[in-house]
Amino acid sequence: MRILTEEELNKVPMSILVEAVQAQIEADAKGRAVAPPRHHVDFGEGGLTFTCGGNDALAGFRVYDTFPKTDGVDEDQVVIAFDRARAKLKGLFIGERLGALRTGCLGGVAAALMTPDEPIKKLGLIGTGVQAETQLLAIAAVRKIEQVFTFSRNAEKRSAFAQRMAAQLGIPVHAADNAQTAVEGAEFVVLATNSAKPVIKTAWLATGAHINTLGPKFKDRHELPLDILQRVRTCASDSPQQIAAQGENHMFHGQALNIQHLGDYQDAYGAGDLSLFLSAGLAGTEVALLSAAIDALA
Repeated sequence: MRILTEEELNKVPMSILVEAVQAQIEADAKGRAVAPPRHHVDFGEGGLTFTCGGNDALAGFRVYDTFPKTDGVDEDQVVIAFDRARAKLKGLFIGERLGALRTGCLGGVAAALMTPDEPIKKLGLIGTGVQAETQLLAIAAVRKIEQVFTFSRNAEKRSAFAQRMAAQLGIPVHAADNAQTAVEGAEFVVLATNSAKPVIKTAWLATGAHINTLGPKFKDRHELPLDILQRVRTCASDSPQQIAAQGENHMFHGQALNIQHLGDYQDAYGAGDLSLFLSAGLAGTEVALLSAAIDALA
């Protein structure tokens, strides 16, 4: 059994992690994975949330807390993977990095399966936090990116983010003065915020653009504008079952929107011009990522 550190995890090539997450998503689409909706255990003020899942070879779970915290303190997380064939605990990871990388990999899989296999001339990114970082790393692992324009409300943070990611990826990353500048003309757009209100306008989106949205997707809280539905050609999620479990609380509940399973994506549906990926967090993808990282470091 291996206890993986964050330093070790960061040494694993992103391409290996994206491949592991993609394999789990495709297994789920074919009925060869276990991926129930997440389960929350309420302790009154806060609680514990479990995502449990696996496949023919693996089983495991992630658990994180939602207890009240002081500003700047995030929830602790634990990911555990079991080797089913050996009936042994394969390993575990404590901390937030694995969860952030898993979410990034979901965006990378969406790029691989939903967009043309050609360079992204401009990627527009709203958000400059950890999730924005891992999205860029994962997308760059499956597509060449020529330049990135990023925006967040804090000018100092977005400038520092742009400099850091430019050095890490070896491509131009520009800190835009506003969200419109970041998004206009981009063929790939990533929304990586926790905003309760739309952070872009649909009119800013280029014809034929692809959008990854990571943030809130509730009826009363959503970073994506609702009128984007008028332009959506195809829509997919890594976990349509998780969206279905949200029921009427989901931002698109009751709308005539065909949300495909990302693992079985087909680009032949609506009359609009945009493709849209709704990142939901397929249970078991974090377990698959942990297992792949352990194998890569063996």
